[in-house]
Amino acid sequence: MENKFSRQVLLIAEVLLLFYAISLVFPYVWVFINSFKSIAEFYKNIWSLPESFSLTNYARAMKETKMLSYFGLSAIITIIGTGTQLIFSAMTAYILAKYEFRGNRFIYALTIIGFLLPITGTLAPLYVFLKKTGLFNLYGLLIMYAVGMGTNMLIYYSFFKKISWSYAEAAFMDGAGDFTVFWKIMFPMAREASIAVGIITAINIWNDYFIPSIVLTNPKVQTVAVGLRTLQVQQQYNASWTVLFAAVIVATVPTILIYMLFQDKIYKGFLIGGLKE
Repeated sequence: MENKFSRQVLLIAEVLLLFYAISLVFPYVWVFINSFKSIAEFYKNIWSLPESFSLTNYARAMKETKMLSYFGLSAIITIIGTGTQLIFSAMTAYILAKYEFRGNRFIYALTIIGFLLPITGTLAPLYVFLKKTGLFNLYGLLIMYAVGMGTNMLIYYSFFKKISWSYAEAAFMDGAGDFTVFWKIMFPMAREASIAVGIITAINIWNDYFIPSIVLTNPKVQTVAVGLRTLQVQQQYNASWTVLFAAVIVATVPTILIYMLFQDKIYKGFLIGGLKE
């Protein structure tokens, strides 16, 4: 297959992408370097390297803030939210992909239409819904994550659509029920997709600020993302920016490590879902 683009065009695209990547990485590197500085050293020169790599700011971030509490709550929400979202999205996708019933295509179309609606446009009705149902704080947040499965459902849908129905027919002949076929045959066959979707979902939930900022009304119950925002507001009065930088690094390390360790499984899961016959 001939390349449709000349080498010059590809070179320009690579250079532009390189600059874009640098623009994304540079702020994080800058925060990382300044997280080791003292407050006086930071205000003296924000672009210099630290005179000594001290962990004082990290100790203060863990001691003077509620980072441990934020971490604990975020871990619980991420684990439960990811698990429930995977199960519900896989079950929904399996039914839509393998069963024909009235309204099947309509439900699928609603999922697609949901991507056309901006998140900010749903803010007002979301708040009204939460207020009328009383689904605030922890339980409400877990429910919101459990039903927020649009993208994951579409990925599973594509995966299940390409799995042969003969496996289910053989199980039905042996006396298995519909749920047994899904749970013991179809869902395990989507293992690679589940790993990829699970990792991405966990990272998204851990980093999510929008939904927790609305649902978590109790100031004592905050996730890492919301807690960092609270800490940022506090720095406007005491100007301990280096402590905030340390807290930011601590908060982002888990997601970076997870992605670095499992990036091959993420790529493999999405590729298998798209190429499997």
